[in-house]
Amino acid sequence: MPDRPSTDALVIAVQNPKGGCGKTTIAVNLARAVQLDGFDVVILDTDEQGSARDWRARSPSDYAGPRVERATSAGKLGRLVERHAEGTDAVVIDGSARLGKHTGAVVAVADVLLIPVQPSALDLWGTVEFMDTVEDASEELPVRPAFVASRRDPRTNLSEQVSDALQVYDFPVLEGTAQRVAYAYSVQDGCTVLDGYDDKAAGEVRQLLEETAEIAAQ
Repeated sequence: MPDRPSTDALVIAVQNPKGGCGKTTIAVNLARAVQLDGFDVVILDTDEQGSARDWRARSPSDYAGPRVERATSAGKLGRLVERHAEGTDAVVIDGSARLGKHTGAVVAVADVLLIPVQPSALDLWGTVEFMDTVEDASEELPVRPAFVASRRDPRTNLSEQVSDALQVYDFPVLEGTAQRVAYAYSVQDGCTVLDGYDDKAAGEVRQLLEETAEIAAQ
């Protein structure tokens, strides 16, 4: 496991190697919420596809959203986290969409690790290796993991949607995001739901930030 950089910035990683879990959507919205609260934030994009980078490239020319930097290797990720240790309030990492050296590096530098899952259709079989890495890391490092419900049914209580598979892991399950078209539309525009797209969705993101901050303070 890579050494953990010394940093005063809060490092929030959003990671799940299972595709289609809403990882980048959660990362960019969370970073925007941090920024709108008056804090300096940077997004580190470790995804080979550069999803967060592409999101920012689609932003309107006058959009003052969070900046995105690419972290294309485990070593570069560590160096960027170190660089932002002072002068940056928060670092949000958009994790890689596949298992590899990046996985351990992301877990090692994070204060809070958010794992997006779709609660009603959760399939952890493809992510057993990742979850084992997270469990081991949470015993050795100060990282605090939590599941984040992604695209949950807004008409149903979260407790009624959560798969039994989640109970295997002793991680909290956060309300996260509901299935709302505003998330897709805003990301396509290079913006977030907090930029006037949907008040309910914006409330979900702000609640997620509050819950994440509470976990970080534990």
